[in-house]
Amino acid sequence: MEMLVLVFIFGLLIGSFLNVCIWRMPRDLSVIRPYRSFCPKCNTQLSALENIPIVSWFFLRGRCKSCHNPISGRYPLVEFLSGIFAALSFINFGLTLTALVIYIYAASLIVITFIDLDFKIIPDAISLSGIVIGLIIGAVNGFYPGIFVAPISQSALSSLFGVLVGAGLPLAIFYGYYLCTKKEGLGMGDVKLLGLIGALFGWQAAIATIFIGSFFGAIFGIGLMVFGSAGRNTEIPFGPWLALGALLHLFLPEYFVIFSMTL
Repeated sequence: MEMLVLVFIFGLLIGSFLNVCIWRMPRDLSVIRPYRSFCPKCNTQLSALENIPIVSWFFLRGRCKSCHNPISGRYPLVEFLSGIFAALSFINFGLTLTALVIYIYAASLIVITFIDLDFKIIPDAISLSGIVIGLIIGAVNGFYPGIFVAPISQSALSSLFGVLVGAGLPLAIFYGYYLCTKKEGLGMGDVKLLGLIGALFGWQAAIATIFIGSFFGAIFGIGLMVFGSAGRNTEIPFGPWLALGALLHLFLPEYFVIFSMTL
């Protein structure tokens, strides 16, 4: 139990860095300089006491100490999600390299989700580097079996095929839809994200992610049209739903086996 608490706290601390990435990456700002966080409204650097994950937000009552502008509740939410996925990675895979890789993967999906919600982009710095890392991990597993256990890809061939299927299928959908409608129905960022998923976990995980993400995304889209102001042509970011599908398939596969039965 003590180790689980420590892992959760570690995830909270990393969550603060994830918030930095979410704010700075789409604005082409360095995520390491300045190394201290600052208020996006008044640019005042935050003290150590103002940077305590979750606690500081409640202590400051959701407002900047300097300019008193509201601080989004997204900040403690991201920190909490980071802590939860760190704990889940430890519970499912122990204190192992596999758990570390899976936590980094989950943390990357958190960053992707909130950037895509705000800017409708998925940074290449995450997706393309993730594909390269997935291919390297697959190759390492091929030469030294057991270093990273399933569900991580167990060979370079598995990772490579995962990229080809994961990115290739949505790429075909992208061009097919564009040829028929002259509109982009799927972003290239989504294509690269699925390539990342395939590289790390194989083609089955990429296909299951498409099905699960599409299922929940469709429900959300229908809900917006019925109860909200969205229309048929309203653009809805798909990255968050792919991230949800990937995480559900990874951590709760027994509940989503229907999406994998035919794979």
